[in-house]
Amino acid sequence: MKKIATIDLPHKNANAFEVLARCQSAAESAGAEQARIQTFLEDAVQGDFEYLLRVVKTHIEVSSAGT
Repeated sequence: MKKIATIDLPHKNANAFEVLARCQSAAESAGAEQARIQTFLEDAVQGDFEYLLRVVKTHIEVSSAGT
């Protein structure tokens, strides 16, 4: 599956809202289809924080440069 965007994801002090906001903003900036962004967001909030990160890594290219 092609990734919809790329984000820098800090390892420390990140919370779910920040991660989701970064992902949504990056996806919109990358021109991803709104339906795909919405599907990603709906899936990402279905579990705990670890689940969120797994979903993010499935849909988004993650860089750890923000650490």
